[in-house]
Amino acid sequence: MASQLRPMKMCAGCGTPFTPLADEDFCYKCRNTTNSKEADVIDYIRDNPGVSILDVSRRTKLSKNTLIKMAHEGRFAGLILNKDFGYPCPGCGKLITFGTYCPECFQMLKKDVKKAGEYNTFKMQELNRPRKMMSDDELFDMFYAKKNKRTARTFSEGMQEEISSRKKK
Repeated sequence: MASQLRPMKMCAGCGTPFTPLADEDFCYKCRNTTNSKEADVIDYIRDNPGVSILDVSRRTKLSKNTLIKMAHEGRFAGLILNKDFGYPCPGCGKLITFGTYCPECFQMLKKDVKKAGEYNTFKMQELNRPRKMMSDDELFDMFYAKKNKRTARTFSEGMQEEISSRKKK
């Protein structure tokens, strides 16, 4: 059994090559450093509510992008964050400091999911509804246009009639 090689990445923190275990941007060393500094960041924000991201970056030696990514991952949930920790909501573009969508877009998304579920339930009920079987006579009449006042004809017959009626005019 051949082992599968994983592609190498460059660490976003220190720039050294590493083999990520999952969708990781940091090597083991930088990830542990970031995780250990996370407690410092949380304590600093808790002690200084509404502090700017620049102050937090200077105090903890973490980049602004790393701090914004941590906010996006929900690591600062429940803390009072300054608006410069924000990133755009993919639905409306409003700056948010936690989650993926702003509360308004999240509510609309929930409604859309509910509507889709109701539609799927309706379609499944429609598919499972017992159908009336047509008799052989009804099928024959349907395909051979016996119930219609005019008789069935092919496309070419219809075109021939149209051409001859135009020639008479």
